[in-house]
Amino acid sequence: YAQLKQQQQLLDLSRQREREAQMLALRFQLNPHFLFNTLNAISSLVVTGRTRDAEGMIDRLSSFLRGSLAADPERTVCIEEEFEMIENYLDIEGVRFGDRLVTDISLPPELGAAQVPPFLLQPLVENAVKYAVAPSRTEVRIGIAARERNGRLELEVSDTGGDGTPAGPGTGVGLTNVRERLRLSFGSGGDMTAE
Repeated sequence: YAQLKQQQQLLDLSRQREREAQMLALRFQLNPHFLFNTLNAISSLVVTGRTRDAEGMIDRLSSFLRGSLAADPERTVCIEEEFEMIENYLDIEGVRFGDRLVTDISLPPELGAAQVPPFLLQPLVENAVKYAVAPSRTEVRIGIAARERNGRLELEVSDTGGDGTPAGPGTGVGLTNVRERLRLSFGSGGDMTAE
């Protein structure tokens, strides 16, 4: 009996470590892509003589990365912190896209303490920037909203679409990442729909 109990404890520990490794891998799956795009944007700003914008973007990137490195993928964060990180990310992209990127963020104060995995929304917002704002020559509005529905936290990321200029096809990594993080964090209690 003692040996069976010890084996069960080892199995439980192994499953916990596997879950931790999966969460960490999912978290870092997106950061290099964002970093690459941001550094390219900073380089473009420097080349075109927009040094003040480049400096602002470097400051925002530094704050964003500081928050990213401090986030523990095994712990949840309050949605208010998640929204602050998203605003920081959108500030960075705002320097890159100027007037083409308009944001509308709605977080009722009573939901600010709700808990979510860190950087849960970032891949969805990044997709909106990549597939709606980047290929467009006109203004695109990205909306991020939180609300309570039937006792559950509901988060929404939306965009108004571009001017019809097609973006390349996506790989599905961002959506898959969010679904998997929800599954690992909440089991059947969390889900995502995309349309």
